[in-house]
Amino acid sequence: MVEDVQGNALTSQEFDLIIIGGGITGAGLFREAAGLGWKVLLLESKDFASGTSSRSTKLIHGGIRYLQNGQWQLVAEGARERKKIAREAPHLAQPIDLLLTASNLFQACKYWLGVSLYEWLGQVAKADRHRLLWGAQLRALEPELNQEKFPYGIVYREYLTDDARLVLANIRAGLAAGGIACNYTPVVGLHHDEKRLVGVQVDSGGVLSTIKAERIVNAAGPWVTDILAMDSPSDRQLILSKGVHLVVSRASLPLTQSCMLVAHDGRPIFVIPSDETVYVGTTDSLCEGTDRYGPTVDRKDVDYLLKVVNHYFKSSLSEAQIIGSWAGVRPLISEGFNTAKSDVKTEIKAVTKRTPEYSAPLKTSEISRKDEVWLSPNGLLTIAGGKLTGYLKMSERVIAAICKQSPRLSLSRAVPESILPGARSGKTRDQVLADLQGSMNVEPMALKRLAQRYGDEAPRVIGLGETVIAPGIPIFKGEVIWALEQEYAKTLEDVIYRRLRLPLYHPLIAEQSCEPLSQLMASRLRWDEPKRIEQVEVTLKQLKADLMFGDPVS
Repeated sequence: MVEDVQGNALTSQEFDLIIIGGGITGAGLFREAAGLGWKVLLLESKDFASGTSSRSTKLIHGGIRYLQNGQWQLVAEGARERKKIAREAPHLAQPIDLLLTASNLFQACKYWLGVSLYEWLGQVAKADRHRLLWGAQLRALEPELNQEKFPYGIVYREYLTDDARLVLANIRAGLAAGGIACNYTPVVGLHHDEKRLVGVQVDSGGVLSTIKAERIVNAAGPWVTDILAMDSPSDRQLILSKGVHLVVSRASLPLTQSCMLVAHDGRPIFVIPSDETVYVGTTDSLCEGTDRYGPTVDRKDVDYLLKVVNHYFKSSLSEAQIIGSWAGVRPLISEGFNTAKSDVKTEIKAVTKRTPEYSAPLKTSEISRKDEVWLSPNGLLTIAGGKLTGYLKMSERVIAAICKQSPRLSLSRAVPESILPGARSGKTRDQVLADLQGSMNVEPMALKRLAQRYGDEAPRVIGLGETVIAPGIPIFKGEVIWALEQEYAKTLEDVIYRRLRLPLYHPLIAEQSCEPLSQLMASRLRWDEPKRIEQVEVTLKQLKADLMFGDPVS
């Protein structure tokens, strides 16, 4: 029997809309459709946000680098969309200043023009506009910068998010509006009548079931073409780009300022301090492996990123100082998709510019990040391409396409809730933090983390258990219970990677957290001892793989 995350049977129901894919695109559409009063079902084959949407650079940004490719409309839309996300989830849209450095005055002027255009397109408020720095001012802002090489700097405003938790917030908002969601429920086939697509076939614990709907949307990200193949022959193609990030301790790279660096091949690299760590990324190369959830971080990726960081800062980082990593897959639209004989590798080669220093990556960075909505002859709607910042606008486009195909699904049924869970009290992040400081005897860093992660729901989270799971591990029992009861985690990996985000923010305690976390989860989920041990072994293997850099995991 197929059940949703809340234990309700599904096979006897018929839906207005079924969404395939539980990343940010599917989650945003789920929330919007449920808010309109539609009967909507979201199906995810693994955990919510387990693919690309937990493996991004965590920035909500307009994409200033796309200006050089002439993608002004994409930049303008992205820059404006930042404001919506910051308004709807302020705890998940932390304003940060990015430092862009220049090696000479001419380059500084060029960057100044680009940033000015970027802010104009994005209608940035005067108080948030850029600042020019040099000399003592630049040195005071970022003492670790190699100012002999980079004597000029421009600081401009962007936003930092927690991508996986943004997905979860949208799913929870959709559930609150009456939608139904399932993780670990893969779609294995599509169901057609004589005329069109009318449902999906899902696998629930080895049992195949058919669920029917008026409309079906394919929002499967890197797996979009797999779903298309279930419908009818299609010449639509994606180019999969791999983005790698490395994590080091703040002690190894003691930055005070988030920075955007420009690599020797023109690729922008972000360096983001976050609590006890600093993460560096991302690469942008053709993903040639078969793993679309977490592709391999190769040693050449590591060397590439370390070389950029060591060029800009006084550090001399080496592979030995890396304490974590992640890689994600960006599904980019092949511009030759409308040609049946389109060859993805040929298209990639057309924009390839190899460099002697780093010859592995192809210039997937030159391929557009635009999104498109496709309609198959059988009625399958597919949303492909795009980027995290534009997920709300992408949802609007899909909703419009659905209404065009099914006029009975009126846009006037209801008004979607515009504020996400964690922000519904209207309090700012600072106000939430002040409330926590006044009511809890917890060290400041932990309180800051709670406010950023849960927003105004933090008191409810801590109310479930305000003791830590084990001495020396700053994870509260209430966070684990919340992850299971309110965020629908089902495995130890779900909790460690996508609810608590330990490999990103606390990689040094991720491994030692496995045992106490599994004990607590076993008591709540009624795991027997063999299953608990299996959960620990699987998670430890993944944590080890994060640091193998292409070497086999024993």
